[in-house]
Amino acid sequence: MDPMARHGHMQMTDQHGGHGPAPTAGAHDRHAGHSAAMFRDKFWLSFALTIPVVFWSTEVQRWFGYDAPVFPGSRFIPAILGTIIFVYGGKVFMAAQKV
Repeated sequence: MDPMARHGHMQMTDQHGGHGPAPTAGAHDRHAGHSAAMFRDKFWLSFALTIPVVFWSTEVQRWFGYDAPVFPGSRFIPAILGTIIFVYGGKVFMAAQKV
């Protein structure tokens, strides 16, 4: 006897597993204008801006026992660049959802 039939489980022939039809093309309108290249470019620029944020971070300096160069305004580097990263890199994820 088939083990699946013995336990009352039948194989589904529907490729969606009984979950209904596949979504229509209109369901992905929220992604209009987004491309892999856009995400790649945002990632690399955000990554490049993250390096000085981490380097001038006081906590990271304490962990690794080094002192980053100090100049007027250098203490604001993590806050300013971190804000730019958040707004520029995260804008696409913070967009209002339209129902």
